[in-house]
Amino acid sequence: MNGLDNVTVKEIVRELKIQREVDFHDNIIRCYGITKLETDNHNNYWLVMEYADGGNLRCYLKENFTKLSWDDKYKMAHQLSCAVLCLHNEGIVHRDLHSCNILVREQYDIGLALDISQGHRETVVPDTPDEYVKIYTKCWNGEPDNRPTIYQF
Repeated sequence: MNGLDNVTVKEIVRELKIQREVDFHDNIIRCYGITKLETDNHNNYWLVMEYADGGNLRCYLKENFTKLSWDDKYKMAHQLSCAVLCLHNEGIVHRDLHSCNILVREQYDIGLALDISQGHRETVVPDTPDEYVKIYTKCWNGEPDNRPTIYQF
């Protein structure tokens, strides 16, 4: 890390150590490593992190708040509290926790989930055998107890 002062190196190493301590937790963004970008005789070092397709929490909620059910909101709050608990259990205090510093990974497509919950389904693929069509359209039933079991196939 040529050209870096000792403070910068220590900060990078400290951050990598913290990431390594909590890398196992599902609700904490993964750190894959470090990379260097050289520009105009200046080196910039960047942590390579897991992609958070939902952006930060503030933007995500601004865009999606009314689309989310209260159950979804509860789950997000629970996941956040589990992540913070993990940090605290490892002796780590975040010190700058706010909605722009919380990254969101979408585990599903909200628009698709809403469409499905409103009864929208895909069209049957042409030339699909009728028996398969019967099976998978029965699986679309909104009431789980009315869907076929594995033993009914």
